[in-house]
Amino acid sequence: MIVVVRTDPEHPKRALPPVTLATKPVDQSLRDLVDVRSTEAPVVSMYWSIPADPGQLKGARAALHELVREVRHAADADDLPHAARMSLRADASRLLELEAVASRLAGHTLGCFRCSRAGLDEAVVLPSWVRHRVELAAKPYVRPLLAVLDEAHRYAVVIVDRKHGRLYEFYLGELEAQERSDGRALRKPDFAPGDKEHGVRHKAEELAKRHYRQTVQALERLVQERDIELVVVGGHGDTVPAFLDELPHPLRPKVAGTFVADPNTLTPAAARDQAQQVVDAYERREEQELVAEALERVATGGPGAVGLSWCLLAANELAIEQLLVDADARAPGRVCDSCGWLGLDGDGDICPVDGQPTRATPDVIDEMATRVIDSSGSVEHVYADTPLRDHAMAALLRFPVPRPDA
Repeated sequence: MIVVVRTDPEHPKRALPPVTLATKPVDQSLRDLVDVRSTEAPVVSMYWSIPADPGQLKGARAALHELVREVRHAADADDLPHAARMSLRADASRLLELEAVASRLAGHTLGCFRCSRAGLDEAVVLPSWVRHRVELAAKPYVRPLLAVLDEAHRYAVVIVDRKHGRLYEFYLGELEAQERSDGRALRKPDFAPGDKEHGVRHKAEELAKRHYRQTVQALERLVQERDIELVVVGGHGDTVPAFLDELPHPLRPKVAGTFVADPNTLTPAAARDQAQQVVDAYERREEQELVAEALERVATGGPGAVGLSWCLLAANELAIEQLLVDADARAPGRVCDSCGWLGLDGDGDICPVDGQPTRATPDVIDEMATRVIDSSGSVEHVYADTPLRDHAMAALLRFPVPRPDA
């Protein structure tokens, strides 16, 4: 819960009601939002990114005013019922109050989902930058939440040298746990008088290996107890390979990559930033492999689909195992709330399946992503530069679905 005390700018001694903001974890918010639908007034979905630099907060506040202006402009539309206009105006006023929390959320994105008429008031703080946007629709716009969760691996970072080991667990940019593992090392392993040098060096190597094995044991416990998906290893250029040599085979596939750093000066925040770069590179490689697999399936007649029309057809058949969406793709469409049918913008306002009226949606890809998740599939937002940019989306299917124009 975030609470910000305010005063009247024109009368500094006059207190205004405080601004309160209750937020939920991203995964919980997504579960709560996917089933929301408002029939009497639009749901306002707003994503507002606040830079970490305090000098840029003025620009962030200006961006908030622009987003709110879009809501107020929609509230003035003559084709909306009176109740919907009143709901949007109340939502705009509430969203504008959030200007007071800008400094508390520096470096994060605030996602807000409001519909005064339906009693909806949800907020979530995202750890990464999301493009400013506001969407008005019958359902919350959740694709940015899906994209964040898609990138949100629970990963461990191991910082190791010949004597010390530190383990961190990060999830959604936050430090979840940390542990320290120290071994015993010779102060000067590279020096000894006469023929004792070889023995000293050998002893130092044995102590280092023992320390690496102890750190590996601590890492194994962390991976097992906290359901760690990825591991990133950092340290001096010579100690990282030596540590990796001690990893057991079951743990090695979890290693997303490594980085070089001085363990003596590396802070937890710096370790997170370095490791995040490694994880991001791992994600881009994974995206490229998935896109290549989907296009290969299509080329060989396997269970795959490519393009909006084909993927919509596969989504309607509940055939999508994994939907791959270009992160910048967007397409208006039609939705039947009675049977769940999804269609393109020009497919008419009557559902071809059950004959019920359909509603317009500003982004049918958002509706498709929700449908895939509801049918136990998954969604991968693709940021890497791949051939998917020419098709908007592709899919790995559970069973073949014929191309619409076949």
